[in-house]
Amino acid sequence: MIAEPTFHSTKNRCTKLLISRGYAPVQPVTASFLSRSVPLHLIGMRGDYEALCVKIKLATSTTSGRTGINDKTGATGEKYVEAQCRHECSQLRSLAMKYNGAIFLRCEVWIAEPDGRIHCYDVLMSEIREVAAYGR
Repeated sequence: MIAEPTFHSTKNRCTKLLISRGYAPVQPVTASFLSRSVPLHLIGMRGDYEALCVKIKLATSTTSGRTGINDKTGATGEKYVEAQCRHECSQLRSLAMKYNGAIFLRCEVWIAEPDGRIHCYDVLMSEIREVAAYGR
């Protein structure tokens, strides 16, 4: 189990990242209309018509000491995200299917690695693609 202070520290860093990407955080997330059916960690609004819904996942070490990191690029890959974040991706896809389309809705899974890097993956209906990676 991941310690609560670790998750809150990561969530605070992710909130700063959300702001740096040009989104205003919606507070509290649990009261937002976007998170009534799917619990979200962060929601950001850009203007009146664009929302970014974020699920945060902490990468944990495996028994070999690895975190699922790609040896060649040093980044967590799409296959890792599909395998390790199956539940989060499913939730975001169901949110996108239920959504009525009044605003432009983006859904992302953010992977926070133990070394402080955060990888942002856009969750689409048929694929996952990395849209950004940020160092500490």
